[in-house]
Amino acid sequence: MQWPVLVRRGWLVVLSSLLLVSCGLLEPPPPTPTPEPRVLRVYTVRDPAIEGVVEIVSQEFRRRHPDVQIELIDGSGDYSELRGSAAAGNVPDVVWLIDMLTESLLESDLIIDLEEFARGDDSVNLADVHPMALELGRSRKRPGLFMIPVSLETIQMYYNRSLWEQSGAPLPRDDWTWDDLIAACKRLQGAAPGVDCLSFTNASLNGYAWWVYWLPWVRGAGGDALSADGTQSTLSSPQSLTGLQAYVDLWLTHKIAAPPASGGRDCFVDQTCAAFFSFAGVAQRYRDQIGDRFAWDVQLVPSHPAGRFTGIGTYGFAVTRASRDPQLAWDFVKIFIAPETQRALTAAHLGTPVLLSLSNDPTMMQLPAPPANMRAFVIGREAGIAPPRYPTACGSVYTGPVASALDDALNAAVRGLASVEGAFAVADRKIQTCLDANR
Repeated sequence: MQWPVLVRRGWLVVLSSLLLVSCGLLEPPPPTPTPEPRVLRVYTVRDPAIEGVVEIVSQEFRRRHPDVQIELIDGSGDYSELRGSAAAGNVPDVVWLIDMLTESLLESDLIIDLEEFARGDDSVNLADVHPMALELGRSRKRPGLFMIPVSLETIQMYYNRSLWEQSGAPLPRDDWTWDDLIAACKRLQGAAPGVDCLSFTNASLNGYAWWVYWLPWVRGAGGDALSADGTQSTLSSPQSLTGLQAYVDLWLTHKIAAPPASGGRDCFVDQTCAAFFSFAGVAQRYRDQIGDRFAWDVQLVPSHPAGRFTGIGTYGFAVTRASRDPQLAWDFVKIFIAPETQRALTAAHLGTPVLLSLSNDPTMMQLPAPPANMRAFVIGREAGIAPPRYPTACGSVYTGPVASALDDALNAAVRGLASVEGAFAVADRKIQTCLDANR
């Protein structure tokens, strides 16, 4: 979608003067127009964790700029809510995005470089921001920083400690393996009929086709989704297939993962599943929903034969090229990496800090349980892997031809409709065709 540059609107500074009516011949001047309020339009998404962080930042921004109104555009994340906004003259100044969207928004010339703003702002210290969080906001094709990260998230395991203890299964440990977890799951399911040990599909999750679930299995078996130069799709290599088969076996062989389903209730809250894998930002949601009904905690994901791997990523905010006041928009987005903001989002269980200086901050170390082991989300960064990057025309692990090919393959394999080898041979061909066409 093309967003034309809008004419900047500023304060209308008007000095009123009284004109004396002379001899009754002069009419009084027309009323002076009321100055239009300054408005900052921010596109965000309907998600409890993100909404909480945006509220923290908005409060601080209002304190610094009491004369500016913030207009939030709550979206679903696909930007469909912005259709027609250019014609209406209300394009947002600031937009939410995930790391995988940085490249496509930049190629569409919708967002601007923020590095120069940061260099000229003494209140911002990019050297204190985790390098991975910054890297995910950069482009492979153009220098600059195009997204200010909010929370550097890793995927770790949430588990129902009460169910684990009642079953007699060994509790999850820092040094455990997937073989350990599979054995514990079988024991737990034997002691708790009707409970699925693992869930990748309950109400709070993105489904078993989410890259943070299957890619660690591929990497853990020595494979990868792409060749090192990004020109070859390698999902059907022997190592990749070994990892993908082991992932699918959670359903088809070990039968410890909840069957594929869509929608419905949250099985973790209902105690019909004993564990799931997600990021730190959902912790507050479960604190609210579970209360004191059962004990739960977080542990590092288990390791694979080739090591421990887990998904790492970030989301953040960018300034649009159509912003009527880029400096004002920068003043908003920079608050996300202010130390006080980072401490506040951590204390509220809304994410983990992107600032290196806060990795061992008391705010993180002394968070009230549950979960008691919130530090797992910081320690787990050492095992973090980012999603593969494809040409924009091919999409990503979230959108476009790549996502479609991956979803089709995983749906067929997990549901037993095709072998892993057959399903991913098809996916590889589809992705490779797009890679070859977009070199």
